[in-house]
This record gives sequence, C-alpha cells and structure tokens, in this order.
Amino acid sequence: MSGIVSNNGQPGYLLKNDQVEVHVTVQGGHLTATFNKSISPFFTAPWWNEADIGDIDPIVKVLRGDFFCLPFGANTEPYENQKHPVHGKTCNDCWDYVGLDDRDGAKALRLRMDLDADGGAVEKIIRLRDGEPLIYSEHIVTGLEGKSSAGHHAILQFPREPGAGIIDMTGPVTGFTTPSPIEDSAMGGYCLLKPGQEIPDRTKAPCCDGSTVDLTRYPTQKGYEDVVLFVSDTSKPFVFTAASFPDRGYLYFQLKDPGVLPQTLFWMSNGGRHYAPWSGRLSGVLGMEEIAGFFHYGIKESVEPNFLQEKGFKSFVEFKKAQPTSIRVIVGVIPIAGDFTGVRDIVPGAGGEITILGKGGQSISVSCDLDFLIANGR
Repeated sequence: MSGIVSNNGQPGYLLKNDQVEVHVTVQGGHLTATFNKSISPFFTAPWWNEADIGDIDPIVKVLRGDFFCLPFGANTEPYENQKHPVHGKTCNDCWDYVGLDDRDGAKALRLRMDLDADGGAVEKIIRLRDGEPLIYSEHIVTGLEGKSSAGHHAILQFPREPGAGIIDMTGPVTGFTTPSPIEDSAMGGYCLLKPGQEIPDRTKAPCCDGSTVDLTRYPTQKGYEDVVLFVSDTSKPFVFTAASFPDRGYLYFQLKDPGVLPQTLFWMSNGGRHYAPWSGRLSGVLGMEEIAGFFHYGIKESVEPNFLQEKGFKSFVEFKKAQPTSIRVIVGVIPIAGDFTGVRDIVPGAGGEITILGKGGQSISVSCDLDFLIANGR
C-alpha cells in the first residue's frame, strides 16, 4: 500500500496480493475489489462523478461495494435517546488509518473509528493471503453494551439481461417479504413483491399481482425495488451465499458464521426508484447482505419485539463492554465454465481448503482459512 489513492472519485486505501486488489474508501469504509486483474463484481453508484446530487447522506454519495453497518438499517426512529444515520456511523464517517501488516505471506489493512455512543470503537481489519482469491473481513467492536442490529452490506452489479445471474445459498430455514411495501408509487417508487408473505420456496416468491417470481435468478422483471429476508440455519458452523455468472466466467461467494449474522437480506434494485439520485438509473443491482436485524428497518425495530423473534429467530447482536465482539465474513471470486449451473454446496476440504460443489457435478477446491469465521467461540 502506498498512502491514499483515489478510486472512482473517492480517496481510499489500497491493499493487494497476486490475485486481488482491494480499495477501501476513507469515507464510510466502502470496499471494492478487482479479482484476477479483470473481474470487478461490486456495484459503484453512477453518480460518483456528479458534482451536485443534492443534500444526501454520505453513505449514498459514496455508495459502492461492501460496507459494515452498525446499527444496520434505516434507523429512522431514535432508540434509547440516540438517533443513528442510515446504516450507522461506520459507513458514513471517515476511518482512521492504524497500519498495514505484511508478513508470512499475508497482508492486513487496519483502520479504526470511534463511536459516539458510550465511548465504543470499531476496528476494521481487511486481510489477504498470498495465492488466494479471497478477502477476509473483520470488524472488532469494543466498549459497547447492549443489543443492536449489525451487518455487511455487499452490493453486486449483475448483467442487465433478465436472469443472467444464478443466486444460491445454504438452505435457509425460511424467508419473508417486508411487512409493508418499501416504496410509494406517489413518490416514484415501485415494488414487485407482495408484502407480509412467507417464502418457503425461493423459486416462487409471491407478487402483488398474484403471480410468483423466481428469486434464484436475477435480475428479475425490470422496474421494481424490493427487499426480502432469509433466515440462516444457525446449526451450521458456516453458510454461504453465491452469485454465478456463467456467461462472464466467474462465481462470487460469501461465507459467514450464522450464529453471529443469522439473516441474509437481498436488496433488489432494478429500476424501481424514480426519485433523485436514483432516477431510474440502477438496473441489475443486488445487495447480498449478511446481517443480524429485522429487515432494513434499523436498531429499534430489530431489538424490540418483532415477528422474527416471536418465531424464535434472533434479530440483533448483543454487545458487552467487557468483551470485544468480532464480526467476520469471507468473500471470494473464482473462474467457472460457461456450462456452470450454480452452486449446490460449499463444504470444508482437505488441508485448509473449501470445496465448491456445482449442481452439474463440478468440484472446485479453493485454499481458505475457515477457522477465521468462528469469531466468538461458539
């Protein structure tokens, strides 16, 4: 790393090895990456180079890639006399540089941010290991006491052709549409999915017009903005979410500990917002967000009683001042053939590897430190 570099209009930090080049913005800590010198799976908002996009939160101005949210969600309602910005201070304010470790075939970028509430702090550590097409992302929260929503907000740019990407995940316990529509047509926003519905089958999600839509392929029908949430199986030591792009020759995947982040939220932004700065410009954008929370609503709705908790599903992280909490994910990109039909499973392999099992019988081994995910000793 050589000081501050600029990437699509934002100053940030650069970290790279022989397979991955990572940029992390100073403002908000938004991470983007290029794999194998040419594959850039993450989304960057099209207004990054527009001088005047109005009075909006820093998160929207910077909007790109993957960022850590604490508290996760809109946070429109104060909680315990505190009002948080959208997705929290961690993806809106500037991160301080701590240092760069480079030894034993591994590199680690360390950043830090003080939190306003109760003197807490977050350390961001982004790691790369030589020879691996993976990013190890860790956030260590200290000095906080109590419950909060939290999560990773990865945003991918899919091809714009309907169904161009294949979405797979470890079999969820169940899924749900939002309790109420997330958009208002009077304000220029439109939704496809019927609110207040359970989704037992991802290939048949209920729509407002009585039809169903297949959520295992994306983009779906253009002109809509939707959010769905799936509950992860917390009995498993790790779970995956993946997006395959056979026509473009690569597979993107995320690994997490579901005991720490027990939900996966999909934000499907496909031309459904016609107000600034979106202005109908986003197509094929998918948030693949690993979270602990009640949809995208925020800390108050996630911590207070909600229907997820009534069904026995935890929707928050419980922080303790006396004990640091580590939240970790692994992100990777690997090449695939044009006849790849999706991921059946990702399992531990031999000798520090994972094995990606394709639906067509493929078996792809990738060097990976799975022990990294078990962050809190559960």
